[in-house]
Amino acid sequence: MRGWCFTGMEPDEREQLHALFAVSNASTGRAFQLCDERSADVLVVDIDSIYGQMTWLRARQNEHTVIPLSAGSRSEPGLSLARPVTEVTLTELMRALLAAAPASKQQASMATTPAPSTPTPAVTHVEPVAIAAQPEQIAPPPRAPRLGDHLAPGALTQQVRIVRDGAEPLVLDPETRVYFGPSSLKALLPFCQGDMLRDEMQVLDAAAFAEVVKKGGAQPMARLRWLFALVSGEGKLAEGYAMNERFSLSKWPQIEREFPKHFRIATSMMKGPATILEIAEQSTAPVAEVIDFVNANLASGFAQVERVPEPETEQAAKSGLFDRLRGKR
Repeated sequence: MRGWCFTGMEPDEREQLHALFAVSNASTGRAFQLCDERSADVLVVDIDSIYGQMTWLRARQNEHTVIPLSAGSRSEPGLSLARPVTEVTLTELMRALLAAAPASKQQASMATTPAPSTPTPAVTHVEPVAIAAQPEQIAPPPRAPRLGDHLAPGALTQQVRIVRDGAEPLVLDPETRVYFGPSSLKALLPFCQGDMLRDEMQVLDAAAFAEVVKKGGAQPMARLRWLFALVSGEGKLAEGYAMNERFSLSKWPQIEREFPKHFRIATSMMKGPATILEIAEQSTAPVAEVIDFVNANLASGFAQVERVPEPETEQAAKSGLFDRLRGKR
């Protein structure tokens, strides 16, 4: 019988999960039993809470089977459990774990049971064996472009208009690095979602663009880049950065009135470098919101990451010392 533990969530929710567990466990032959976190084989961790995030990162380094529990759209590799949890979803999760158990046990048995010893025949000569060429790996298809790709310097060479249902048209001017469109950032969200292919962009001639400029309302394109980075990550840290790295703000960013919750996060980051989980704990903000805010300010240049340089190798250190000694002669 395998130990099972729900952790990281509020006590009331844990009691509800325990009640669901009793029903689902009975329908799957009572293969599991509730226990504490230390002795559990299966950990269901609430990754929407700060404590749950810490538990999840720690548990993944051990031999637990870790199941993330979340109400968001983010997904982790492997099995997961979505909120709100029902008897059906919990039962399906248990059956999936039971179905995977025999294969795991067989692999463990093969790894721990020594193979029977056989006498080694004397080898006088071995002819070289031609090694078959490995099949060429097929690269994944290129990712479809999104709005953020078109906002990069040099990506566009002409003024374009983009129209999407339910939103005021958006006009991009790559020459002056401004955009024309809704004054509200949240009204621009439809442009930040999904792919944006070239055929969705209408090139404007000089006369049409002059009419747009005449109406006024130009905004710096950096503001649009900030918004795209804020929402496109969906709670996942931008590529090239890690959760255990330390982030800070080099200067106080413009806190948009439409996102007042960012004030607490920015205040925490101005105090000095800290990890994502530390910032979330200090600001009492959800981890996903902290990640989105950090992504946005990395894109705008307001945030920076503190990285410890890799230690110098012994050979490089010796070479550097000899170079310095030669320079003194």
